[in-house]
Amino acid sequence: MPWDDKTKSSGPWGGEGGNDNGGGKDGGSPWNRPGGSGGNGGNDLEDQMRRMQERFRQRGGGGGRKRGGGGGGSGGTNFGPLGFLVIAGIALLAWLSTSVVMVDPGQQASVFRFGKWQTNFGPGLHFHLPAPFEEHELVEVEARRKTQIGQTMDESLMLTEDENIVDIQFSVFWRVKPEAPQDYILNVKQPDIAVEMVAESVMREVVGKTRLQSVITTERDVVQTEVANQVQTLLNDYRAGIQIVSIQIDKADPPQQVIEAFNDVNVAEQDAETNINRATQYANQIVPQARGTAQRLLQEAEGYRDQIVADAQGEASRFEQIYEEYRKAPRVTRERMYLETMERVLERTDKTILDSNSGAVPYLPLDRVQPANRGGEN
Repeated sequence: MPWDDKTKSSGPWGGEGGNDNGGGKDGGSPWNRPGGSGGNGGNDLEDQMRRMQERFRQRGGGGGRKRGGGGGGSGGTNFGPLGFLVIAGIALLAWLSTSVVMVDPGQQASVFRFGKWQTNFGPGLHFHLPAPFEEHELVEVEARRKTQIGQTMDESLMLTEDENIVDIQFSVFWRVKPEAPQDYILNVKQPDIAVEMVAESVMREVVGKTRLQSVITTERDVVQTEVANQVQTLLNDYRAGIQIVSIQIDKADPPQQVIEAFNDVNVAEQDAETNINRATQYANQIVPQARGTAQRLLQEAEGYRDQIVADAQGEASRFEQIYEEYRKAPRVTRERMYLETMERVLERTDKTILDSNSGAVPYLPLDRVQPANRGGEN
């Protein structure tokens, strides 16, 4: 027998073997091997084989010495049929373990059969054909990645529509498409570089169609949205398996060499805007006043016109009435018109005319009577 009583009592899975292999704990069992990408299956199998060879070499050598006192080097490799069966069983389990896939939350597992994509596994425990028939690769699909562009002058300096130069630094936030991780694995060799090149190219195109003042002030959000849409379109055409989350412009200023002159221009534009606002305010104040004055004068002119027309119409109507009376009694009308005219003419004079038929006393104190009469008139 290749093993003595001591070897039988301990066995390949107990006694000393249990101490070397963790006593059957998780670390020594091939079933408890991490279900990751499957790339460490060969290393685990080699470790198991090496450990088993050392155990059987020690135990097989000890049994030979005990029986014959010798055995030398040949006794170390004498496993026996049971040892080979155990090794074959471990190798089979290790090979079958390559078909187990454990996908964590936030991950996707892409399965490839001889290098050709077959399917994707979501979070959970899954199985596929063991290697080398099928293999899998885990991809983080919910992790948010960041690519910064514009850290050097060659990347950051861009030409605008109005032939000015702007210094732009921006960040691209992206992740792997959950519905197409196989495209990310197969079609993109260096995803960070691919995203950087596409984003820089699109940013130069969008900035080249936008004025400098708009890029650095009012239309920054519009530029970010346009760049994100165009970058996503290009990556979809490349089947890169990348989803753009957002584009964020961190810095958008004129170049350092001309920033002082640009600031002077901005100050001048602000002063011009201030003067324009003041002029507009003054115009808004003066124009309504002028319009109000013009309207008042127009209304006064219309009132004066209506008054003159009414007076003229009244005089004409009065003349017609007098004329009708004159036709009926010419003599009486003439005397009445004469008396009324003389009354209007003489009512403001300081002279008193007396005829011989008036019956008035000529020595009457007229200087007292006349002021009284005038006072009564007033």
